[in-house]
Amino acid sequence: MHEVDLTRHISCEVCDVSVSGGYDSELNQVVICQNVTRSEGMTQGVLTHELIHMFDYCRNKLDFKNLEHLACTEIRAANLAHCSFLSAFSQGDASPIKIAKAHQAEAREVVDRVFDRCYNDLEPIGRRIRRNSLDMHKAYKERYAYGYD
Repeated sequence: MHEVDLTRHISCEVCDVSVSGGYDSELNQVVICQNVTRSEGMTQGVLTHELIHMFDYCRNKLDFKNLEHLACTEIRAANLAHCSFLSAFSQGDASPIKIAKAHQAEAREVVDRVFDRCYNDLEPIGRRIRRNSLDMHKAYKERYAYGYD
């Protein structure tokens, strides 16, 4: 298992205001947009969302050009890091503009094909994190059950 070096794998940067963060697979680095993520809760949500993409890239050999892989990692990130579509939208992770640019019928078909499997995959957190709950603390305490020190 590879160690995460916070100074290497997490970067806080000024970004275009249309995004709150991202995962760069070439650098294996999560970017948090410091000019957009202005609260602790939003920063936690964006960081968790992007770390799910990093995890999927490292564990599942995520290919961002494969629509099934892309749909699956987005389903997982939304499921594990956000309590609702509204939460994902407010954090810049579920833009209707992004959805409108995709081929709607093909996108729906791909999501339908992978949804159950990806929605039920709770690795590496082990549970869905809900706002204003103790879920983050519970997940941290349960990390040993998933092989994390």
